Amino acid sequence: MKFYYLKFTNKKFKFRNPDWQSYDWVKFGITHHNDVLKRFDPAVDDGYVKSPLYLDWKIEVIFSQKFATKAEAEAVERYWLTERFPNPGPNKKWIERTLDCPTNNYYNTATGISELRLISVRKLNEVRTELYNSRGEILNENSA
Repeated sequence: MKFYYLKFTNKKFKFRNPDWQSYDWVKFGITHHNDVLKRFDPAVDDGYVKSPLYLDWKIEVIFSQKFATKAEAEAVERYWLTERFPNPGPNKKWIERTLDCPTNNYYNTATGISELRLISVRKLNEVRTELYNSRGEILNENSA
Protein backbone atom coordinates (compact mmCIF):
# COMPACT_ATOMS: atom_id res chain seq x y z
CA MET A 1 0.00 0.00 0.00
CA LYS A 2 1.29 3.46 -0.86
CA PHE A 3 0.86 6.75 0.96
CA TYR A 4 0.94 9.80 -1.28
CA TYR A 5 1.17 13.60 -1.12
CA LEU A 6 -0.12 15.23 -4.31
CA LYS A 7 -0.44 18.74 -5.68
CA PHE A 8 -3.66 19.55 -7.56
CA THR A 9 -3.91 22.51 -9.93
CA ASN A 10 -7.32 23.22 -11.39
CA LYS A 11 -7.12 23.82 -15.16
CA LYS A 12 -10.76 24.81 -15.59
CA PHE A 13 -11.63 27.31 -12.83
CA LYS A 14 -9.85 30.28 -11.27
CA PHE A 15 -9.62 31.21 -7.60
CA ARG A 16 -12.38 33.59 -6.52
CA ASN A 17 -9.91 35.44 -4.30
CA PRO A 18 -6.74 36.63 -6.10
CA ASP A 19 -4.78 36.31 -2.82
CA TRP A 20 -5.09 32.53 -3.13
CA GLN A 21 -2.97 32.48 -6.31
CA SER A 22 0.08 31.82 -4.13
CA TYR A 23 -1.57 28.72 -2.63
CA ASP A 24 -1.80 25.14 -3.86
CA TRP A 25 -4.31 22.37 -3.37
CA VAL A 26 -2.74 19.25 -1.87
CA LYS A 27 -4.01 15.79 -0.99
CA PHE A 28 -2.73 13.15 1.40
CA GLY A 29 -4.01 9.65 0.70
CA ILE A 30 -3.34 5.98 0.13
CA THR A 31 -3.67 3.65 -2.85
CA HIS A 32 -2.78 0.13 -3.89
CA HIS A 33 -1.28 1.42 -7.14
CA ASN A 34 2.50 1.68 -7.51
CA ASP A 35 1.85 4.64 -9.82
CA VAL A 36 -0.31 6.75 -7.51
CA LEU A 37 -1.67 8.84 -10.39
CA LYS A 38 -3.64 5.79 -11.55
CA ARG A 39 -5.88 6.40 -8.52
CA PHE A 40 -7.29 9.44 -10.38
CA ASP A 41 -7.11 8.20 -13.99
CA PRO A 42 -10.64 7.65 -15.37
CA ALA A 43 -9.18 5.20 -17.93
CA VAL A 44 -8.01 2.81 -15.18
CA ASP A 45 -10.72 0.36 -14.07
CA ASP A 46 -9.71 -0.69 -10.58
CA GLY A 47 -12.89 -0.58 -8.53
CA TYR A 48 -12.64 3.10 -7.58
CA VAL A 49 -15.40 5.35 -8.85
CA LYS A 50 -13.56 7.48 -11.41
CA SER A 51 -15.04 10.79 -12.43
CA PRO A 52 -14.13 12.49 -15.71
CA LEU A 53 -13.95 15.64 -13.54
CA TYR A 54 -10.46 14.50 -12.45
CA LEU A 55 -9.38 15.68 -15.89
CA ASP A 56 -10.09 19.28 -14.74
CA TRP A 57 -6.98 18.96 -12.57
CA LYS A 58 -3.28 18.76 -13.24
CA ILE A 59 -2.15 16.27 -10.58
CA GLU A 60 1.51 16.02 -9.57
CA VAL A 61 3.15 13.57 -7.18
CA ILE A 62 5.12 15.46 -4.56
CA PHE A 63 5.91 12.42 -2.42
CA SER A 64 4.96 8.76 -2.14
CA GLN A 65 6.10 5.90 0.04
CA LYS A 66 5.31 2.22 -0.03
CA PHE A 67 4.34 0.50 3.24
CA ALA A 68 4.24 -3.19 4.07
CA THR A 69 0.67 -2.99 5.37
CA LYS A 70 -2.45 -0.95 4.72
CA ALA A 71 -2.61 -0.10 8.44
CA GLU A 72 0.82 1.56 8.31
CA ALA A 73 -0.11 3.66 5.28
CA GLU A 74 -3.46 4.60 6.85
CA ALA A 75 -1.72 5.72 10.05
CA VAL A 76 0.49 8.14 8.10
CA GLU A 77 -2.50 9.42 6.11
CA ARG A 78 -4.54 9.88 9.31
CA TYR A 79 -1.68 11.86 10.92
CA TRP A 80 -1.57 14.36 8.04
CA LEU A 81 -5.36 14.66 7.68
CA THR A 82 -6.28 14.88 11.35
CA GLU A 83 -3.28 16.23 13.24
CA ARG A 84 -1.41 18.41 10.78
CA PHE A 85 -4.19 19.60 8.43
CA PRO A 86 -7.45 18.75 10.23
CA ASN A 87 -10.99 19.18 9.03
CA PRO A 88 -12.34 21.56 10.14
CA GLY A 89 -9.25 23.71 10.03
CA PRO A 90 -7.76 26.74 8.28
CA ASN A 91 -6.48 24.69 5.33
CA LYS A 92 -9.73 22.86 4.63
CA LYS A 93 -11.67 24.91 2.10
CA TRP A 94 -14.84 24.16 0.17
CA ILE A 95 -13.48 23.66 -3.37
CA GLU A 96 -16.53 25.01 -5.20
CA ARG A 97 -16.65 28.14 -3.02
CA THR A 98 -12.91 28.77 -3.38
CA LEU A 99 -12.87 28.33 -7.16
CA ASP A 100 -15.34 29.98 -9.54
CA CYS A 101 -17.27 26.73 -10.09
CA PRO A 102 -20.83 27.07 -11.46
CA THR A 103 -22.41 25.16 -8.52
CA ASN A 104 -21.59 24.33 -4.89
CA ASN A 105 -21.60 20.60 -5.62
CA TYR A 106 -19.70 20.57 -8.92
CA TYR A 107 -17.05 18.06 -7.75
CA ASN A 108 -19.34 15.81 -5.68
CA THR A 109 -18.82 12.85 -8.02
CA ALA A 110 -15.01 13.12 -7.91
CA THR A 111 -14.12 11.08 -4.82
CA GLY A 112 -11.12 12.38 -2.91
CA ILE A 113 -11.46 15.95 -4.18
CA SER A 114 -13.29 16.93 -1.00
CA GLU A 115 -10.18 15.96 0.99
CA LEU A 116 -7.97 18.60 -0.65
CA ARG A 117 -6.24 21.12 1.58
CA LEU A 118 -5.23 24.63 0.48
CA ILE A 119 -1.70 25.52 1.61
CA SER A 120 0.93 28.09 0.72
CA VAL A 121 3.70 27.14 -1.69
CA ARG A 122 6.15 27.59 1.20
CA LYS A 123 4.15 25.15 3.36
CA LEU A 124 3.93 22.68 0.46
CA ASN A 125 7.73 22.61 0.30
CA GLU A 126 8.12 22.36 4.09
CA VAL A 127 5.80 19.35 4.14
CA ARG A 128 7.72 17.75 1.25
CA THR A 129 11.01 18.16 3.14
CA GLU A 130 9.47 16.74 6.32
CA LEU A 131 8.11 13.72 4.44
CA TYR A 132 11.44 12.97 2.75
CA ASN A 133 13.27 13.34 6.08
CA SER A 134 10.78 11.03 7.80
CA ARG A 135 11.16 8.45 5.01
CA GLY A 136 14.87 8.27 5.82
CA GLU A 137 14.05 7.73 9.49
CA ILE A 138 11.57 4.95 8.67
CA LEU A 139 14.06 3.25 6.35
CA ASN A 140 16.74 3.41 9.07
CA GLU A 141 14.31 1.91 11.64
CA ASN A 142 13.42 -0.96 9.28
CA SER A 143 17.05 -1.81 8.55
CA ALA A 144 18.07 -1.86 12.23
